[in-house]
Amino acid sequence: MNKLKKVLFIGLLATFAATVGYAQQDHHHHHDGQAPAPAQAKQPDGTDGHCMGVPQPGMKPDAKASMQPQKVAHYFDGGRDIFAVVNDVDNSIDIIVDANGTPKRMVSDTVDIVAGVHELTKIYRPQSVEIIDGRIVYLAANSDSSIIRAMFFTPCGKLKHLNEVRFPGICNAFETDHGKLRVTGQNPLGYTVAVFDVRDGIENLVVDSNVVKANVLNYRKPKKAEVIASKDPIGVGLTVAAVSVVFLVLLSLAIIFTQYGRFLSYLQKRRAAKAAMAQGGDVSKAVENVDHSGEIDAVIAAAVYLYNEELHDEENTVITIKSVERPWTPWNAKFYNMNQNNFNNIRHRRH
Repeated sequence: MNKLKKVLFIGLLATFAATVGYAQQDHHHHHDGQAPAPAQAKQPDGTDGHCMGVPQPGMKPDAKASMQPQKVAHYFDGGRDIFAVVNDVDNSIDIIVDANGTPKRMVSDTVDIVAGVHELTKIYRPQSVEIIDGRIVYLAANSDSSIIRAMFFTPCGKLKHLNEVRFPGICNAFETDHGKLRVTGQNPLGYTVAVFDVRDGIENLVVDSNVVKANVLNYRKPKKAEVIASKDPIGVGLTVAAVSVVFLVLLSLAIIFTQYGRFLSYLQKRRAAKAAMAQGGDVSKAVENVDHSGEIDAVIAAAVYLYNEELHDEENTVITIKSVERPWTPWNAKFYNMNQNNFNNIRHRRH
């Protein structure tokens, strides 16, 4: 029996190890009976024949400063100094005009209303602002999406909304160059990179679902469940691993329960042998007295139970119920709720 338990235990361990190894391997499936494409032969210049090689000396790529969130944008319009400032306190874009050397806050555009909203993570907050072709363009984002708005500051000191574009992803910086609008951003789960065509002007930019899928890259760190699903799409490895864990736990519990009594008996025999050796008695008899059957324990328990039952006195089990009539109590007497003068007046009227 012990050999059978050992064989089952070793078999379950081997199955579990094989299952874990299977789940950690990448499984590539080829549909429609197509064979995997052979690897492209490398060219002498280190390329695969379809891409450019390493830039040779003298080739200078286009240099561009890194994209950073811009909190203030400045431009001139009709001789006026105009500043578009990100106001994080009021969650707005403020327009400041400096006409005669005195800056003055003319108007502001609220990005999103915060007061009275319970889900603050869904509120759009300003991230960056820029001037594009005389238009004030700013980027705002919440916990899962971003928005680009274009406005025009009229000569009479008012703001006119021109366009608004929303797309998934958390972004905080943008720029325009060569007719393209580039938007980027990082978040704790990944990053977002989006590129849109603005050759017709920022006010004519329209983003639909197809454009978003093509022009927006949202990377986020995959969850453990997604990693397991990609490596084991059928779920065979996960199923075998779960079943193996359950059987291993059950087998371990069975071994513990069956061997626990033997372990306690071994400890009792060892203590009895030590006690007999210390007293100079017979060790073998002391060990035999410890190793008794369960029938002896049952007889001892029954004797102790009967002895405890005999210790109780015999009591009379007759119960007498006596009905006691309660006297009248004035707890609800109404005259106690009245003052003495009113009570006396009522009594005189009755008499």
